Amino acid sequence: MIFFRLNLLLFLLSASGCLFAAENIKQLRAEAEKGNPQSMFLMGNEYFYGSGETKRNFTLAAYWYQRSASAGFVDAMFNYAVCLDRGFGVKQNQYEAYQWYKKASDAGSKHAKYNMAQLLMSGIPENKEKNIKGIASSPGLALHYLQELAKEHFEPAEILLAEMLLEQRNKPEMLKQAAGILQRLAKKEKPDPKVLRMLADCKYAGLGMKEDPDEMIRLLRQAIALGDGESAGKLAYCYEYGRGIAPDEKKAFELYKLGAQRRNAMSQFKYAEFLILGRPEGNEPDIQEALKWYRTAAGAKNPQALFRMGVFHLDGLGPVEKDPKKAAEYFYESAKLGYAQAQYNLACLFSEGRGVMKDDAAALFWYLQAAKQGDSAAARTIGIFYLEGRGVSRSITKAEFWLKKAASAGDMEARRLLRTRFR
Repeated sequence: MIFFRLNLLLFLLSASGCLFAAENIKQLRAEAEKGNPQSMFLMGNEYFYGSGETKRNFTLAAYWYQRSASAGFVDAMFNYAVCLDRGFGVKQNQYEAYQWYKKASDAGSKHAKYNMAQLLMSGIPENKEKNIKGIASSPGLALHYLQELAKEHFEPAEILLAEMLLEQRNKPEMLKQAAGILQRLAKKEKPDPKVLRMLADCKYAGLGMKEDPDEMIRLLRQAIALGDGESAGKLAYCYEYGRGIAPDEKKAFELYKLGAQRRNAMSQFKYAEFLILGRPEGNEPDIQEALKWYRTAAGAKNPQALFRMGVFHLDGLGPVEKDPKKAAEYFYESAKLGYAQAQYNLACLFSEGRGVMKDDAAALFWYLQAAKQGDSAAARTIGIFYLEGRGVSRSITKAEFWLKKAASAGDMEARRLLRTRFR
């Protein structure tokens, strides 16, 4: 499943015309106060971005955008929608944001239609306490909007459409369509690094085209030259594990470092892993520097880094003080993101009452989440819970089911229990 993140700030329009000299700001304000739609919009930009003459103020920006939008100025409709969507200067209200996006879209704004499509992917939750209406998820309508925009060669929509099509791994025609979009966009004089990165993935896995490891490497290098941090992490992975290129830990290390410096969370995590293990061979382990990057990656919600920080706090490793409560918080954040090891550890903490209140039902829930991802220890523990009736009604049948599941995954303790308890 793809999780779509709104790139709203990227499309805040007509910002370049918002910086004015002091004498011109007085004239602009006078025109805005008379109700001139474009002047009101430019006053909104002046406050949103700030300048040497105007202090940044989101509340006043939203005020002027709203007035200009109400007067029918399309760019202001979009910018006011952004303010509502993100809570810039007004109370966040995605339902109202959607309405303004729709008005702007109906008036011809491609940016507004693009953001509408993204909101429709996941829908807008209703909030009765705040009296905010909701909108049901509609991936079909979102896809329709994206396809319309793609036909007009609106690049952000083309990229997102290609991303969606690449998820359809069992539909060759969709993969071929995605590859075609990416190949065309990659030929631009200055292509989006994300296009190059996605096309590299296609070349690596043969998605919609023939596999071509050499071309994959070239595309990643091109994206890195354009400043892309994630591509640095991907190429580092290739060097670390010898994917499409000869293994080289030193090059992997340098590329992970580059990706980390360019704010790619996975690169930050991997760079920390290299530092703490003293890789490449011959380097001294650097716990302090590793911790810095683990924390940075955890702050960016990287599940592996969150898990690793939980481990540090659980046992008080290195310079980190032992704090089971803090460990549980880190494990919980990682577990919510679907990381199986964190789900298992969090379940153990609930089972033991360590860092959290003892709660067998909560423990069982998290063991189940980990077991669904193939964690054999979690499956074995669920079997024991059913054997003993911990947090669940005792059931020999279900106990045997889970123990067999763990045993089939190679868990030796589960095999022993099956031999001794289910002869």
